[in-house]
Amino acid sequence: MPEDAEVAEVAQAIVQVLNAPFGKRPFRVHIEPAGDGADVGFTVLDRLRAEMLQRVGLSDLLAPRVVE
Repeated sequence: MPEDAEVAEVAQAIVQVLNAPFGKRPFRVHIEPAGDGADVGFTVLDRLRAEMLQRVGLSDLLAPRVVE
């Protein structure tokens, strides 16, 4: 973690996610103060996870829904 990393970035990201309307919230938010490229890797992993869930018939897990 860089010494000049701003912890407020995490709080700001949380607020943005919570303020997003239902169905528009991201599954993952990347805060990358080190700039090490992890966000690229996570994007690939998310795509692979989505493809795997579709192949095994569980793609409904990829979309939010309200259960009453």
